[in-house]
Amino acid sequence: MSKKFQLKNGLKVLFLPSHKSPVVSVQMWVKTGSADEKRGEEGISHFIEHLVFKGTRKYGVGEIASTVEGSGGELNAYTSFDQTVFYVTISKQFSDVAMDVISEMMGFPTFDKQEIDNEREVVIEEIKRGQDSPGRRASQLLFTNTFRKHQYGRPVIGFDKVVRNVSVKKIKDYYHSRYVPSNMFLVIAGDFDAKDMKKKVETMFGGFAPFKLRKVKRTKEPAQTSIRIKVEEAKFESTTGYLTWRIPNVKHKDIAALEVLSALFGQGDSSRLMQTLRIKEPVTNSVGCFSYSMQDDGLFSISFNLEKENLQKALSLMIPEITRLIEEPPTAAEVQKAMTNFASHEVYSMETVDNIARKAGGDEFYYGDHDHYRKYMKEVYALKPEDIQKVAKKYFKPDTFGLSLLTNMEKKEAEKILKSFAKDLKKSLTAAKAKKQKVVKFAAKKFNINTAAVAHEPKTERITLKSGATLLIREQKDTPYVAMKAAFLGGTRVENESQGGLTEVFSRNWLSGSKNFTEDDINLRIDELASGISAFGGRNSVGLSMDYLSPFEDKMLEIFRDSLLYPQFPTQILEREKVVQRNQIKARNDNPAQLCIMAFMHEIFKDHPYSRDLLGSNESISKISQETLQEYYKKIANPKNLTFCVVGDVKTDKWVKELEATTALMSKGSKVENSFAAPVIKTSKHLFKELKKEQSHIIVGYQGLTLKSPDRYALEIIQSILSGQGGRLFLELRDKNSLAYSVSPMHMEGIECGYFGGYIGCSPEKSEKAISMLKQEFNKLVSTKVGEEELARAQRYLIGRHDIELQRKGTICNAILFDDIYGLDYRDSLDVADKYFAVTPDDVQRVAENIFSQPSIISLVGPNDVR
Repeated sequence: MSKKFQLKNGLKVLFLPSHKSPVVSVQMWVKTGSADEKRGEEGISHFIEHLVFKGTRKYGVGEIASTVEGSGGELNAYTSFDQTVFYVTISKQFSDVAMDVISEMMGFPTFDKQEIDNEREVVIEEIKRGQDSPGRRASQLLFTNTFRKHQYGRPVIGFDKVVRNVSVKKIKDYYHSRYVPSNMFLVIAGDFDAKDMKKKVETMFGGFAPFKLRKVKRTKEPAQTSIRIKVEEAKFESTTGYLTWRIPNVKHKDIAALEVLSALFGQGDSSRLMQTLRIKEPVTNSVGCFSYSMQDDGLFSISFNLEKENLQKALSLMIPEITRLIEEPPTAAEVQKAMTNFASHEVYSMETVDNIARKAGGDEFYYGDHDHYRKYMKEVYALKPEDIQKVAKKYFKPDTFGLSLLTNMEKKEAEKILKSFAKDLKKSLTAAKAKKQKVVKFAAKKFNINTAAVAHEPKTERITLKSGATLLIREQKDTPYVAMKAAFLGGTRVENESQGGLTEVFSRNWLSGSKNFTEDDINLRIDELASGISAFGGRNSVGLSMDYLSPFEDKMLEIFRDSLLYPQFPTQILEREKVVQRNQIKARNDNPAQLCIMAFMHEIFKDHPYSRDLLGSNESISKISQETLQEYYKKIANPKNLTFCVVGDVKTDKWVKELEATTALMSKGSKVENSFAAPVIKTSKHLFKELKKEQSHIIVGYQGLTLKSPDRYALEIIQSILSGQGGRLFLELRDKNSLAYSVSPMHMEGIECGYFGGYIGCSPEKSEKAISMLKQEFNKLVSTKVGEEELARAQRYLIGRHDIELQRKGTICNAILFDDIYGLDYRDSLDVADKYFAVTPDDVQRVAENIFSQPSIISLVGPNDVR
């Protein structure tokens, strides 16, 4: 049972006990965000989010993260327009650590001047990173176009000049005026005793000084009275845009109808926009719709990403779809589909304690009621199709919409297209009148699934089916949710050198239709059941994934069985997906980090299949036909090459019977078994690709280990020593030297070979120092034996993260499936503590020497090279 109470200093506390996993999430919600900042304060909330990690009366720089990660927990924070949230997720036995850290950060930060100055550089790097991101740039353009007076029009992260110049005094004054007990609330979810926890909360949080809250009056956004068009010309490969109308705040009575409208209009592959602009014809690379409700007025937006030559056509195709929403109500089936998806969120959110806390925290923040979801669903279930039509007519005004576009098209040309579209849309909306419809009686089917945790001891079995296929099954009935995968050995390992991108094309088309279901049938059923089914393909395998709520199992199995046995690969859909894949290849120039890793992998793996580009090239993709995909399927699709993994609220006997019958229908064959020589790297290499961006992206890497290497756990310990906010790379390169916002170790273990290295994204002038410091940190592991305390931190960090991740059935499914198909013991991933604790300082030093004494491969993508 949840419990809410208030401390004497005004801090509200919410308890949400859940005993499904031995994990606790502690979250502090602060009722202040970027929209509460005055002129000259832009970005101060986000800056403070960074600074409270930099030291308190009890913890020095890096000690907060080190303490949490050393107890196996994970911590982070985020700032939005309306709130700032700090959270720690940790094993129940270390819940006191989470409480203590959050208490110190929220009540007693030191705001040391030197640390503030160091962190300025980190935030500047984060701002630069955003300038290189087409998604972030387009989103900012959307909000500045929609909100010209209100603070929502400013970037949450703030402005470079403010971050560089904001004084220590202003930071402290802002903190003590907004981060006060009466303006915060604490949420604790997970496995704990409420009576005991209340005493701890009173002790740790009751001493917060009740500073006076500075009231903030946000600027009211004037009513929009005209069509707004805003184009930003930028050197990105693809065009991203938004068509937007203003809507009321989150508490308004129309919000439920607007969210249903956005769902049926542009969420899911069976939605109207997706069907018109992506499925029937690939006019867009992606298209969607969202209703963004906030503390103050929000927005309803259609989003799209496309090639600039398709802009005019895509916009013209939107007009009849938008007008149709006003002229006639959606179908009962569309409305019911949206309702089922909304209701299913409650079940999916129960999977992890941090999701439980986040969902309740959001409802408490906006509505003052952590259980508001139930009231909201009553509003949703009360809706009729004609109510959706009414809100479309009410808000889709013909002369008060906005158009925002980030494009590499010439600005005047883009503006001309947008103005022409705006004129046509205005004309169409002005003329639109509701057609007389026969009122269809609609009674929503309520989605009623018991979400109470069931006491059940999970059991994992490995079963060899009569056909030769393998079934890994784990009955875990804590929530009515199932994660499932079927994987064949294959991937790029079975492609010819001239077939680059074949596995990717195959996986994109696997669900394009089967013997008994068209692509539209599959998309519609998945969306109606609030489920998921997708194909995946990589370097070693290819397969189907499925997740669903257990009452929908039989309907999902029909789709899965037919898709597994009888994929059709229709030529028309194949050609459509090839267009989108080619566009994705081109768009990689907008992702310098991706280009950096591709160049690195091409060099580190040389002639091995792992060196190949998973997306292929325009030339290789053009050669792929329906026959090519059918041949690929025949090569891999037989029971002896197939492993199933099912985790969740299932019955083993039923699945054995189902899969015996399914695999009996498959062609006979044998397991894919091939091997490739591991590459030999004899000399160090420095790779450079020029790309005019704000940041340089750098990898310093070495040949690594294989999946079966006995040193794998020692290498993971090395990764742990280097990673996390308490790890060496973060502390040395980010905290102490302010080189970057993003720095981390990276690794891959493959069948014959792997790699290990470090990645950093930084300003170009910092590149040389960044490379030097990455190498320096690697060499320290060779020259100086790791201490017992740091080793223990790394071990506990890995074990804690492992336990937190295992709340998710999808994570469990992936772990045991891929361990098994690669010839490892499937039980290894479920019980790792002994393996990590067995690693010694000598093991760490020996493996570090083996890795880092090899030739290095440096890959740099950015505006200039360093040598």
